[in-house]
Amino acid sequence: MKTRKPPLDLDEQTLRLHEEACARDEDIYVDPATGYRVLTEVAHRRRGDCCGSRCRHCPFDWSAVPDALLSWLVVLVTVAASSTLSAQWQRMPLDTVKTYAFGGGQRNGQGASFFPANVLGGPSALARDTVPATDPREICSIGLGGSITLGLRRAVIADGPGADFTVFENAFRFGRGRTYVEPARVEVSRDGIEWKAFPFDSTSCVGLAGLTPTSGYDPYDPDVAGGDHFDLADVGIDSVRWVRLTDVTGMLLANPASPFFDPTLTGFDLDAVLTRHAVAVAWDLAARPVLTSATVELAMPRSSTVQVMDVTGRVVESTQQQPGIMQLDMSWLPRGWYYVIVDDGSERILLRYLRS
Repeated sequence: MKTRKPPLDLDEQTLRLHEEACARDEDIYVDPATGYRVLTEVAHRRRGDCCGSRCRHCPFDWSAVPDALLSWLVVLVTVAASSTLSAQWQRMPLDTVKTYAFGGGQRNGQGASFFPANVLGGPSALARDTVPATDPREICSIGLGGSITLGLRRAVIADGPGADFTVFENAFRFGRGRTYVEPARVEVSRDGIEWKAFPFDSTSCVGLAGLTPTSGYDPYDPDVAGGDHFDLADVGIDSVRWVRLTDVTGMLLANPASPFFDPTLTGFDLDAVLTRHAVAVAWDLAARPVLTSATVELAMPRSSTVQVMDVTGRVVESTQQQPGIMQLDMSWLPRGWYYVIVDDGSERILLRYLRS
């Protein structure tokens, strides 16, 4: 039987918190990255079957999850109208760090006074083909074997014409045409659970990030920006929210015959990740709390449409509300995940709701 649920890709702290909560026979633990309350495997086994909501620790192989739900809701909401995407494309740097695990070697820029601000803006203005960025206020060394996941809070990266995002490292040229390279493997994800990796050649390193120096020109123009460019079409995905970079410099250190071999290599140094094909969403999924009470209280400054949507995208309730305090009764809903959407015509807010 084909497995439907992908393997967990969680950092060590989150896995430890989950294991400790299970050992105490607890139903809930708090995710350290988002502050969300997450159901443990103990809670799911106590319930007895899959609820169909793609729960993180579901022990039932997502058996009740509809096939359509295996694509992330953000993508369904924001890129379904693909004919209008070209008018919505925006250029922006990735603005949030989801997870990181620094490796060995170089530690430049890892201090709390620099990180994560040093990887969330544009590339260093001083970097050039023969001048690498070294200021810890501009770059962060993730180290040998290290990994970092960055994303967008209020947008997704869409597949537009040509390259969709660029990774800037501090590669530089020296000597007779040589380039100092500390590369990283690049993966992308819609939901932070399922990942697609860009293919690369282990000899030439083509397909990795960290090969091309920063030019100092328009960072959003792939013809003059420098850095390494990635097209979502190459991995067959229409939009993503997360980009994961994993250092593979050890591959070069282990091969003295490599054209990029250098015994002084210390690991990938991240400067910035920019996209020129961002599509804005009207809510911050990373920051919104999960609502759980039987009655949801909403304060609305303007007349609004309020909808409750289940995880398949079906609207189960829709009402027009005047300005003021609204009491939304959720007690009649079956158990599972829902989305409460408040739209006043100029702003749309989405809240996640768990009926347990």
